[in-house]
This record gives sequence, C-alpha cells and structure tokens, in this order.
Amino acid sequence: MISRFAKRVDRGQNRPLAQDEQDCGYGQGTIPASIAQCQELVKGIFNESTDIVLQPFETICEKAMAVYVDGLTNKDLIDRDLIAPMKSPSFRGDLPLSLRSQIKEVEDVSTVIKEVLDGNTAIFYEGSKKAYIADFKQWDKRSVGPPDVESSIRGPKEGFTEAIRTNTSLLRRRIKTPKLIIESQQIGKQSNTALALVYVDGIVNQQVLQELKNRLAKIDTGAVLESGIIEQYIQESTFGPISGIGMTQRPDYAAARILDGRVAILCDGTPEVLTVPELFIDNLHTGEDYYNRVVLTSLLRLLRLFGLFVAVMLPGLATSVVTYSQEMMPPVFLTTLIASTQKTPLPMGAEVFFLIIMFELLKEAGTRLPKNVGSAITIVGALIIGDAAVNAGIVSAPAVIIVALTAVASFIVPNLNEFVLVYRFLFWLLGSTMGLIGISTGMVIMLTQLITTTSFGIPILSNFSKNELKDMIIQFPIWAVKYRPETVVKDNVKRRSGGKVT
Repeated sequence: MISRFAKRVDRGQNRPLAQDEQDCGYGQGTIPASIAQCQELVKGIFNESTDIVLQPFETICEKAMAVYVDGLTNKDLIDRDLIAPMKSPSFRGDLPLSLRSQIKEVEDVSTVIKEVLDGNTAIFYEGSKKAYIADFKQWDKRSVGPPDVESSIRGPKEGFTEAIRTNTSLLRRRIKTPKLIIESQQIGKQSNTALALVYVDGIVNQQVLQELKNRLAKIDTGAVLESGIIEQYIQESTFGPISGIGMTQRPDYAAARILDGRVAILCDGTPEVLTVPELFIDNLHTGEDYYNRVVLTSLLRLLRLFGLFVAVMLPGLATSVVTYSQEMMPPVFLTTLIASTQKTPLPMGAEVFFLIIMFELLKEAGTRLPKNVGSAITIVGALIIGDAAVNAGIVSAPAVIIVALTAVASFIVPNLNEFVLVYRFLFWLLGSTMGLIGISTGMVIMLTQLITTTSFGIPILSNFSKNELKDMIIQFPIWAVKYRPETVVKDNVKRRSGGKVT
C-alpha cells in the first residue's frame, strides 16, 4: 500500500495538504511492499534531491534497497558492513548478526524519513512492509578547542562545539554519576533540530524543570537554528534588558551550573549552551573563579562590579555633574575642564552621545569584519577618529576619556551587554536633561526592573540568604561553602554532609 503522500504525487490528487504534511514535507502512511514502489515513494518525497542516495541491490533471497543522505553517513561502512554481507551467498534473509544491536524496525513512512534525515540508513526488503534503520552516521564537525568568547588563564581550555553529542559527552565526562539525566527531543517542524535538557536528578528544581518543559512544548516554529531562538521563546520578559537565561561555551562552567541545580539546554548546531534559571549575580561570576585563591577571586569580583557601575552610569553621571553640578568638582579639575571645553561647540551631553555612537559603530564594524582585520579597524579607527575630533575642536578630551573608560569597562561583563547598553543610554538621557535628580530617577527605574524580573518564577535578586552570601561578591573558601544556592535548589541543598559530597 502506497502512502497518501505517494498517491498524491503519482496521481495528482487535488486536495489540501494536512498541516503536518505542509510543515514536514511528507505525510503518514505504511511502507509499500514493493521495492519499485518504495523507490518511487522516496523520490517523490525528496523531489529527487541529488544528495539522497537510493541504492537498490540483489540479495540471494529478495531485492533490497538502501536509502541514506550523502554527507551524513559513512558510505564505506554501509558497503562493507551492510550491503556486502547481505549480498553474500551465506545470507538467508535475516539481518547480519553483527548489526542486530544497531538496527531497529520501522513501519511508517514518516519515521523512516526522519531517521534518514537524521543521518541513519534505511533498508527496504521486497515483500516486506517494514524498513530497517541502521546507524552509520558520520559527518564533518569541528574538533573540541578553546571557546571563542570565554578565554581563561587557569582551568580547562575545552569549549563546546556544534555537535550536540560531543557536547553531552563533555558534560558526562565531568559529572560521572548515573543521576545526570540527558533528555533528548526534536524541535522545529522543518529543521527537526536535536535538543537536550541536562540536569542532575535529586538536585534540580523540579518546578523550574517542569516550567521549562512546558515552555519548550509551546514552541511552534518551522526551524530552530541556534540556541538564541530558543532563548527568545522561553524568556519571561521579551523587552526587558535581562532575559534571566545564562549562556556559556565552557563545559566546566556549565557542569558547575548543573551541579548547583540548574538545567542546561543544548541545541544541535551551536556551541552556546543555555542554563536556567540565571540570577543577576551569576553574570559577575566566571568558571575560573573557583580555580583561583579566594583573595584573588574576591578582588576580581569587586573589580567586575565596579566595572559594571562604570559601564552603566559613568557617561550619565559625568554629564550631569559637568552640566548641572559643577560645584561638586575640585577647583583644579574644574579649571582644567573649562579650559578643555571652551573651544568646543557642543555641550558635554552631546559630546558623550556622539562618542558613544562612534564607539558602537566601530565595535559593530570590527565584529563583522574578518578577525585579523576587525581588531585593527577598531583600534586604529578609535584612535584616529578620537584624536581628529579633539584636534578639530568637535569634542573635548575629557569626553573622550569618559567614553573610553566606559567602553573598556563594558568588556568586563560581556554577558550583560544588552543591560549595559540600555541603561547607559537611559542614564545619559536622564543625566543630561535632569542632572542628579535624573540619575536618581534612573536608579529607581533600574532597581525596580531588577527586583520585579524573575527567571522561571525565581526573582533574579533573591539570593541574599546567609549561605548564599558566601559565594556572592566576597568568596569564602570552597570548604566553607557547604550549601547550594537556596534560591534555586529546593531539595538536597547541602553540598557536604559529614565531610562528604551529597
């Protein structure tokens, strides 16, 4: 019996497609018993795509056909371990004994097509309404190397890759417990992208896990090509500057998040792994913090916090003081500032805005250009344009220094880039129009937004319990941090009991 899709292709039936057929390109149906019909059916479904290999061959018993995607399978293994044993005189109509553990039976067309598109090989028999799926996957992939955006001085130099099975193995190698659960699913009607949820049973917050599964189940889209698409679907605040979802390319940091009760979301085709829930303070932490001594780690965290303050508030605060509250500056500094700005036609607020826009343009240009050229364009462009603008009397030297400090500080907290960019312009606008009163208003707006933002039902500023303060800004020794984040973990909060890890 030919499937409904095959009948439509062969006979030109004029009927509307079912929704699943429109989205996936094939419908439900049984597998034809004839190899000729199977061949015609597969050609119709794939519209005779040149990378779909249909390889009919004769066995001593019946005709057979192998179907696979060129580039996703190992053709040499298929010929050696599948087709050659089936064409040998010793074959008696049963599958090769050496492949029984790798082969499964399928009875409907849609499952066969999904398996073939996933890189497996389908085998059809003359007279059988079943297909047999063999795993001979092989495709080119990037080897494990250091992450591009999260470099470290001390610690592992491995980063996630675009292959989801490689990424799960990197996590499994670090968390060697049977309680590490990896749940796989597919998402996207056209792309059928592999997705994996990774967590530790007994530690994970079950409410967060269930809420995550509910949000993923509601995703209705044709293709998911990167984890950023998933982030936009599952985040709570679409227009908020903080999503409450962490992102990392480092397996050690992801493993640490999982052991703290988070859920990691791995998406095939991207090295960026999402972790939920993500608290605000987590953006000031790095995986390297736990490999250094506590004094160095605490100083670096304080430096990051100061850098966040500078990146967000310095342009607006400096503009408000220079424009409206000059009496707050020391006389020597005020004299120097007046001498620097008396020849410039623009007020301080306009100068800062112009330089911030120029910096963002240079940064975007450096990002889009090839790596070797981009860094040179950013540095040379900033130096030349900044120096030329000062010499031409368009902007003052203090404004250049303020924006330069802001730009450098913004690179300290790359995970908060969106937050920094939004509130930097908010504080600049309020500071240049209302002075220190505007800065105070901006702080109220920012704190209100942070306090009301939640990540999967957990407030992102709620980790102020006695135990969590030991691993917040000032880090206590590792042996003194005996509890997991109580904000995230509801059960099995203790890391150690009687000197042993629980």
